[in-house]
Amino acid sequence: MAYQLERVDLQAPLPEALRTTSVPVFYATTREPAPEGATGHYVNAYDKSLRLGIARVTLGEPGWTWQDLVASDRTGSTAKPRAGRVEGVEEIGLVARENAQSKAEHAFVERVNARLAEVRNPEVVLYVHGYRVTFDEVAVLMGSFAHYLGHGAMVTFQWPTGLNFWSYLTDCPRAEREVPNIERMVALLAKTRAEYVNIIVYSCGSPLVAQALARLRARHPEEGREALARRYRIGNVIFAASDVDLKTFAREYVPPVMDLARQMIIYYSRHDAALGFSSLVAGASRLGRPSIEDLTVQDLERLGADPRLQAIDVTEVRGAHEQGGMRGHGYWYANDWISTDVLLSLRYPIPPQRRCLTPGAGKNIWKFPEDYDRCLEEALWENFPALRRGP
Repeated sequence: MAYQLERVDLQAPLPEALRTTSVPVFYATTREPAPEGATGHYVNAYDKSLRLGIARVTLGEPGWTWQDLVASDRTGSTAKPRAGRVEGVEEIGLVARENAQSKAEHAFVERVNARLAEVRNPEVVLYVHGYRVTFDEVAVLMGSFAHYLGHGAMVTFQWPTGLNFWSYLTDCPRAEREVPNIERMVALLAKTRAEYVNIIVYSCGSPLVAQALARLRARHPEEGREALARRYRIGNVIFAASDVDLKTFAREYVPPVMDLARQMIIYYSRHDAALGFSSLVAGASRLGRPSIEDLTVQDLERLGADPRLQAIDVTEVRGAHEQGGMRGHGYWYANDWISTDVLLSLRYPIPPQRRCLTPGAGKNIWKFPEDYDRCLEEALWENFPALRRGP
């Protein structure tokens, strides 16, 4: 949606050399490589090895130019996803099991640094997906996000998951084994020259990241927030439609994540059918579809005390809230307004009121106003002169 604003040009800061339809997406995966002749590049079977590499993602239809891609930004919508494909992958190597940094990890850091040297926003975004997605789908989705973010370095952590609805009952619990790998990847990205390492996590990828960050915090019990900020440089941590127990998250994960991150943003919806099902299975409400009565007064007071923690209620935001899948679960990429706020939160980590959000029903709870699109154009025009289109 932000790319369709008349007076704002979010691509203006992009160097000429990067005005291309091709985007590199870095990855770490425990999926097995696809056998010769199979569709895709990695399959959904589990590989005990952690593989690092780069996917070459092309956005748009075959033969499109940069001008075609930009034109589609201004005329397209999330209701009709733009075409994209993984042209190929370059596997950098396998991560050794020992604690010392492996040759593959060293090479991975160097390739990320080379990418950061090309851009004007030297930041890394790490994405951890939910279930029922293929390797190529995740790579293309985050290639599109890299395009909208002014490139930078996009990294995906990809764990194996099946494509059936019932895969939820097996794949999400099995994914707990990925927590040490995610912890290792966050620590590895801190060794790059990124100004900040931002993290976005979706659905049942959320407990994996929450646990990984808690483990990372526990490595340094003697260090305070400032020392941890220098060590890991974690910027925004964004939880979207998160399938993690609300009480556990509030009591066990919020404190260590807030010690590590510059700010935490939680998107939630009371109409999320997938998390309604998950709550029924688990017997407890989920972060992405919370029942506030599950929390004590003390919990709420503690969560409301730090303005760096933002809970954004997207229940009533007009427009699509899914692209296939269960009703109301994919809003963070399916809805123009919500995906715009996610992008702005990653690229310009400004407070919610400067992103045109308005106070909701509780402290640190925010919502979208009815005139969000008009307000956003004014806010970007006023706050970021480099993005202005025309006089």
